[in-house]
Amino acid sequence: MHHRTVSRRGAFTLIELLVVIAIIAVLISLLLPAVQMAREAARRIQSTNNLKQIGLAMHNYESSIGSFPGFGQSTAFAFSPLARILPYLEQENLVNLVNFQVPIYTGSGPNIRLNPVHATAANFVINGYLCPSDGGNPLFQNVLGGNSAGTTYALCTGSGRNLTYHVELPTDGMFWYGSAVTMGHITDGTSNTMLASQIRLGDGVNTSGPRPNDGKRQYASNSVLSPALPGLSQGGQQIQNPDLAAMTSSINSWRGDRGYSWLVGRLVSNGFSAYLAPNSQVPDLAAHGRGWHGARSFHPGGVQALFADGSVRFIKDTVSLESWRALATRNGGEVISADSY
Repeated sequence: MHHRTVSRRGAFTLIELLVVIAIIAVLISLLLPAVQMAREAARRIQSTNNLKQIGLAMHNYESSIGSFPGFGQSTAFAFSPLARILPYLEQENLVNLVNFQVPIYTGSGPNIRLNPVHATAANFVINGYLCPSDGGNPLFQNVLGGNSAGTTYALCTGSGRNLTYHVELPTDGMFWYGSAVTMGHITDGTSNTMLASQIRLGDGVNTSGPRPNDGKRQYASNSVLSPALPGLSQGGQQIQNPDLAAMTSSINSWRGDRGYSWLVGRLVSNGFSAYLAPNSQVPDLAAHGRGWHGARSFHPGGVQALFADGSVRFIKDTVSLESWRALATRNGGEVISADSY
């Protein structure tokens, strides 16, 4: 009589199961950073492409019109350069919604409001004007009496030094109210002159009190500063090249409307200067529409910058402030080496 021998495999013990789970957890912890890095690399490539398309449209505009677009001719007609290049971005349907002959605002001073004629265009989200690394809500509610779609790309208004912090006056950069800069005006060289960079979408919230713990999406607002031009003044003294860290240390008013519109040509909505370093720990400061607004992004270690030759380069946070400001001027005569940024 033959006896069948049955071989039985023992079940996993609790210890074995825990070891397997631990190994899987270690593998996930090793793979997750690589996956996140790959995703960020893809987002950065997309952002680079967005800026290159903006640069190409700027070049086509300059070739067709004879100059780069400005921030409108006045506050009432302050259409942004991003709005003016729409015909060169294959946005014909949207172009038909924007009537550049009708004021973008009605009213004046504290009663200024978005003209209802432009409400539909103002609410249109343009994906090419948004950096995928930002992740903020691009729709802003009730800014200047109307809703609007934002942007994470801003035009370079210059170094921000001396009296060049506001676009109502000619700056040492590429854009201001009524500017009509041509290629011939860029004596520093098109490869050394920034057209645009990145900003962070505001969170749409205004708060009071000390600086928020997460101030990445809010900036300081100081209504005490005089609106008088050509220079801001405080206590009767004109402010030039201010210490923004000191000025913002005691401010208790914070706004969250940075980047609130690609359509409206205002410094807070789609302009920046190089007074602050990229991703500076010092917050932006605005007063009466004027002020110092920096370039910022959610890319680790720096910001993307579009240059007048159409190239896009990644500028590190560690760039020297002197080199950064030199890149923002069109005719400063500075000597900039490629290894300085």
